[in-house]
Amino acid sequence: MKLLSVEDNKVTNLANTRILKKEYPLIDITITENGEEALDYLQKCNKVDLPYFILLDLNMPIMNGIEFLSAIRRDDNFSTIPVVIHTTSSNLEDYFKCKNLGVSGYFVKNVDFNKYKETLITIGKYWINSFNNRI
Repeated sequence: MKLLSVEDNKVTNLANTRILKKEYPLIDITITENGEEALDYLQKCNKVDLPYFILLDLNMPIMNGIEFLSAIRRDDNFSTIPVVIHTTSSNLEDYFKCKNLGVSGYFVKNVDFNKYKETLITIGKYWINSFNNRI
């Protein structure tokens, strides 16, 4: 199962990878550090190599998460990829922008590491079970 993580924080990327790989050893995680890099990655993928879902931060340089989400929703090649927001932003305006762009989930990162880890495992469990039921 392929996951594209779009997150600019290297420590968060390391933590997310360790948490998800420990729980789901077969998960294939590609990390990009902003929306522009993620869009470039998707455009280079053939249809078989597209990620099954995208874990997306909102607050990033160059192209933020909402700009990235808008771009992929306009592109027929990527518009159906499920996107789960995992961000520090609890701003309702961000939430509604993402909801209107068809996100599959919106999770605010918890500062308590155990709760953070639990949320990430729950997100992974849902999408892995969904993927396994699809094939």
